[in-house]
Amino acid sequence: IFIVVGGISCKSPRSGKKVIDTENAYYLNSVSGADDNPGTMEKPLKSIAGLNLHLLQRAADINFASGQIFTGTLEMKNVEGLETHPIKIYSWGDGRAIINGNDSEAIKVTDCKNIWINGIDIIGNGRLDGNKTNGLSLSNSFNCMIENLNASGFQKSGVDLYNCKTIVVKNVVATENGFSGINVMGSSRNLSEKIMIQNCKAENNPGDPTNLDNHSGNGILVGVSDDVTIDHCSATNNGWDMPRQGNGPVGIWAWESNNVTIQYCISYRNKTSENAKDGGGFDLDGGVTNSIIQYCLSYENHGAGYGLFQYAGASPWTNNIVRYCVSINDGQTTAGSGSFFIWNGSNDAEQLSNCMVYNNVAFNSRAPLISFESSSPHKNFIFCNNIFFGSANPISGVTSGSKFLGNDWWNDSGQATFMSFSNMEEWAKENDQEMYQNHLVGNQQDPKFKGPLLTDITDPYQLEKLDGYNLLPESGLRNKGLDLEKILHVKQPIRDFYGSPVPLGRGSEPGIYEMK
Repeated sequence: IFIVVGGISCKSPRSGKKVIDTENAYYLNSVSGADDNPGTMEKPLKSIAGLNLHLLQRAADINFASGQIFTGTLEMKNVEGLETHPIKIYSWGDGRAIINGNDSEAIKVTDCKNIWINGIDIIGNGRLDGNKTNGLSLSNSFNCMIENLNASGFQKSGVDLYNCKTIVVKNVVATENGFSGINVMGSSRNLSEKIMIQNCKAENNPGDPTNLDNHSGNGILVGVSDDVTIDHCSATNNGWDMPRQGNGPVGIWAWESNNVTIQYCISYRNKTSENAKDGGGFDLDGGVTNSIIQYCLSYENHGAGYGLFQYAGASPWTNNIVRYCVSINDGQTTAGSGSFFIWNGSNDAEQLSNCMVYNNVAFNSRAPLISFESSSPHKNFIFCNNIFFGSANPISGVTSGSKFLGNDWWNDSGQATFMSFSNMEEWAKENDQEMYQNHLVGNQQDPKFKGPLLTDITDPYQLEKLDGYNLLPESGLRNKGLDLEKILHVKQPIRDFYGSPVPLGRGSEPGIYEMK
């Protein structure tokens, strides 16, 4: 229950929350302001410390003077904006204001509702120079938007969401943080849900120097959450200073979460520490269910382009999809990884089951196209309508638990040898792969890509420029794609990597490009 008198919000004695004063905003000016001022445009406040005292009495929009630095932690607790008028925290005037949290958070929002943070830079003293916190901490809050924010210099995450619902994180650039650029987590899945992360960049988040027991240096990370979308985001050069060996960071990934969609994203040239694990592009990790990676590009990462992982003690991993994605020369340094990497630390196939990997392209001139970690049992993994272009030994490890159907296999030397066999057909018949109703459905032919096969694309809105993986008109793969709905009872997506309808002709093609 909230009581509003004369435009001034009053705390309800039962809830203890404050609602927004829609008539009177706070203004801050570190040059001309004073903390005994009322905080109007004509008489602004000077400091965050002064603002925090005012916020104890009254909630309102907050305007920081552009081009100025404000030191301290902006703290908002038990504050509710209106759905029609969320509390706005933004820069006032031309340009952007900076909040310097020094060794602490720059903005800390707890138990709040209807908050909009827009057009502000937040900085800390640096992950190696005294800061030990997140930049923007949003916890136990609902219906908030974080937009046009730059976050750098924090030992943990640039932006951290914990037990939050119905949150939009948009146009955020997170750089030079320790644990992660953007991190979403819940104490249970139903307490962190309905999250949209869109148009964000996570770059050069090297690692947390105090975290000696687990991974750090991630780009965008989602854990213990439900209904999360990561859309048109990029991650690069993360993880290079993780202070340990062992499991490592990934550019964009999820763990212990349900219904996660990662789409139209680029994760490239991410790293891990020397002799450590991971450092990959994308990852659906332990306990992930009913999730999908689609229309994404991964290239030149230390680790796998696409990791499908289950660790011991996680909830069952099941019903996940990777489709219409590209991997280019991933697995640069991490032992055992490649374009696709499957690992099960639980040693129970039931814990890592039911995955569809279809209509992707993997090009790798230096590592396996598909790598199965030894002693990693899995169940009902289906690789269908993919193009695997690389060496004559495209698969590493034991494939039991996986079925290959309708894929095209080609090596850059044009040799017919396939694994230990003289050609792919011999391997297929010997291992009951690429066979459907006693007919060979796999292909071993040059797909006739347009080329070039390498790329430097960094903008997710320029993915259509990755046209090197278009099939030339003379490609023998025309109409060679299997009918997923007929054979596997999988509904075919309505568009290919470039947005064209599927199919365009009599049938579909393997790979990411539909031919007319």
